[in-house]
Amino acid sequence: MSTLLDITTCKRDTRVAMRIINDVSRLRGDRTQDEVAKSIGVSRQALSAIENGRAVPSTDVALKLARALGCRVEDLFALGEGTLKTTGHTGGRASLAFVSGRWVAHAADASDMSAADALVGRDGTARLLTDEPAARATLVCAGCAPALGLLASRTARHARSRVQWLERSSGAALDLLAREHVHLAGAHLFDEGSQDFNLAHVRARWPDARVVTLARWEAGLVVPKGNPQRLKSAGDLVRHRVRVVRREAGSGAEALLQRALAHKGPLLRGPLARGHFDVARAVAFGAAGAGVAIRSAALAFGLDFVPLAEERFDLVFSAALASDTRVQALLDTMTQRPFLSELKRLGGYAVHETGKVLQ
Repeated sequence: MSTLLDITTCKRDTRVAMRIINDVSRLRGDRTQDEVAKSIGVSRQALSAIENGRAVPSTDVALKLARALGCRVEDLFALGEGTLKTTGHTGGRASLAFVSGRWVAHAADASDMSAADALVGRDGTARLLTDEPAARATLVCAGCAPALGLLASRTARHARSRVQWLERSSGAALDLLAREHVHLAGAHLFDEGSQDFNLAHVRARWPDARVVTLARWEAGLVVPKGNPQRLKSAGDLVRHRVRVVRREAGSGAEALLQRALAHKGPLLRGPLARGHFDVARAVAFGAAGAGVAIRSAALAFGLDFVPLAEERFDLVFSAALASDTRVQALLDTMTQRPFLSELKRLGGYAVHETGKVLQ
């Protein structure tokens, strides 16, 4: 069921028009168009245009029309069968999230060709490619940790609950959470003042948010096998003029690189990577000589690794979702032996604090 705002801001199609004809004509019953038109302060011609799908009423007219017909505005308007109105990504394949009572579309990841939930038009109208109840029940989590993909898969097996992982930097993930485009966000953002991860950033935006640790990991320089340039620190990147894979501003990896450099000089910039595995891939393919990522990414591509720091990666979600059965299923899966054993086997992860509630 769509809201009035959805209808007034989207292009109309035949299915939407037919639904308006059926609803308005049926709901006015034996009352003539003239009678209904006068009761809401419009001409008969205007009401006829609404009933025939040639015009979309303003907010004021729609409210008066619903009142006159003894129904809700939502009862007057709906998108055609198999379609939804969304916010967010437009014009392509998308995964869907139902967050805070609205549908949000996220661009589907083309790199792994995972099946999309919908095809979204430029007006935000989404044509479903999956079952709506299943999409509505999906828990959506954004963050850069590859472990989130593993956790999503394990949660589906352990609790039969679908979790969708969106690979985003820490800053981008928290921004999505702030806009209520995802249910959970993952982050590893260091705060100089507290000398701790995430909590200061979270408390500044959501004093009552829940923060739960996923894992600790080793972050550092991913370098070619054998470390041919004998890199030992971030400063060596400047001294040896190494081409460096960069991450976007707001990412934990980019923040670590800047802290480690401590103004030692300008870097020779390489390609921009979306996530930890993309950094390792760029180094493995020779597009750059180094980049900051986690140890497990280096191991996955058979590369060497120069540790710079141990970081804590936490999950953040609203207090209102703390009792949500989907969130509880994910947190329960996170502390189960199969997930912990597999995560440790990936290398570079420490799980002794996994599941710890920090706030």
